[in-house]
Amino acid sequence: MVEELCAAYAKAGGQKPVEMYSGNIGQILEQIRAGSGASVVISDKATLEESRVSFAEFRPLGQAVLILAWKKGVNIKEPADLYKAEIASIGYPDAKAAIYGKAAVAFLKGNGMYEKLQPKLTMFSTVPQVFSYLVSGNLDAAFVNESIVTKQGDKIGGWMEMDKGYEPLFLVAGVVKGHENDPDVKAFLDFLASPEAKAICVKNNLRP
Repeated sequence: MVEELCAAYAKAGGQKPVEMYSGNIGQILEQIRAGSGASVVISDKATLEESRVSFAEFRPLGQAVLILAWKKGVNIKEPADLYKAEIASIGYPDAKAAIYGKAAVAFLKGNGMYEKLQPKLTMFSTVPQVFSYLVSGNLDAAFVNESIVTKQGDKIGGWMEMDKGYEPLFLVAGVVKGHENDPDVKAFLDFLASPEAKAICVKNNLRP
């Protein structure tokens, strides 16, 4: 989604961000603290607020939801099905550095499932990595995001939304303190409020 927003911004205004980072949000935030120069960070609001990076403001983009998905040949009707013997392996993204990993652990612990499922659980770095293991059949079930299953859902058995049991994932564009008056930052924030940018967010499964 970030790549799409930046590409559309460049096309609409004839300019593009000087540099764009993507990947592990934990690493990105540490790089900012070390002086990477990044001025805007797109992630969930809670993660940015809890970080050691100071932000001048947050511009809302929409709400995301956690997804429980399963491989072909497996049928899951409710989260409690994860206890079944045929579900031997469950994956989730990094709980410290990936927002969906954090949400997955919060969901499992909040529902008293984490300890009981511990022998089945495996943590991976990113959502794409988790999903690749699910598609290959090396995982029976996994916690991922909605964007990846809507785009590649034909490769798995099925999926369901987990919209409760964890802190809501409100995605925002956080302006790093000290950059709030940069003309380029203001222009990018103005673009994020445009119908085109909002359509991209909806396309990537963010709810208003």
